[in-house]
Amino acid sequence: MNPSDSKTPILIFAAIVAIYAILGWLDVKNYAQGGWATAPDNTVTQVLPGSPAESGGLQVGDKLVSLGGVDVSDAAAQSQRGRPEVGEAWEFVVQRDGATVSFDITFGEMVPERKFLAHATFLVGFCFIIFTVRAFMQNQTASTQALALAGILFSFVFITGPYFGSPMLRSIDNAVGVLLVWLGVASILNFLLVHLRDGGNRLLYLPGLAVGLFIAWRILATPAATDGLNNFTNVFVGIVAVFYLIAALVTVYRSFVGATASEREASGLKLMMIGALVGLLPPLISIAAGVVAPQVVLPGQNFYFLAFIAIPITWSIAVTKKPDAPAAASD
Repeated sequence: MNPSDSKTPILIFAAIVAIYAILGWLDVKNYAQGGWATAPDNTVTQVLPGSPAESGGLQVGDKLVSLGGVDVSDAAAQSQRGRPEVGEAWEFVVQRDGATVSFDITFGEMVPERKFLAHATFLVGFCFIIFTVRAFMQNQTASTQALALAGILFSFVFITGPYFGSPMLRSIDNAVGVLLVWLGVASILNFLLVHLRDGGNRLLYLPGLAVGLFIAWRILATPAATDGLNNFTNVFVGIVAVFYLIAALVTVYRSFVGATASEREASGLKLMMIGALVGLLPPLISIAAGVVAPQVVLPGQNFYFLAFIAIPITWSIAVTKKPDAPAAASD
């Protein structure tokens, strides 16, 4: 589609996604918090200080067996159960040092750190929509069109919609959201090829589509969440995510080193390189560590995703600097 002809469809798409995200953001106040994190094999890797999980007695190293009477591997039953409410108590059964231990955890309101992270996540998503679409509105080119589509789709990495009481609607919403997330991840790399190499490649969407369809299948078909399936999912997702992040960094780097100092400045390559390094390296490190050592928690790992905010800000400025020609590149 000609970039100028896609102006209205892109604006409508962006508006729909923005409304969906706003409804999700307004629901943040209803989130209940337990305060723990687990590895793919359901081993507890984090217990937040001052959280209900800490007060209830959950410990790092515990392996979850059941939550609120539902086995952690019973994906079908888990999908049918609604989210916990503030003040609701669940019985936790864990394996600890070879023994089975049970205790109750009463969900509470989010601690300040989690509340900040929840709102910050939506902020990053809104930035991807606002900055990239604004660049496209300023000048309709192939590059800005690809960036706007990438920004809208990639925003699904950070946003969620309103909560649905119906288990079926929740599952459909989650499955569609996962597909859009992975199309968004692939579209970031496609944008770079359009802008820096003067042509995208639709085949690059295949790995992301494969991951999205696989996770959507897990959500809708609800197979037993065994340790083997969870570990496979973690590795599969991690490898594809690392591929896209490394490919994006390499694409920007190759164009950067193949351009002169004046070309870098004029084409916005300098800004794109800064945005790529700041925005992509921290998540890359976190995801790679999650594949190699899923039970290891890096210092400040929960905040790494905030680095992504550098991408829409710097790239939306860079892409409008020289809109009618791709940045210099070398092979």
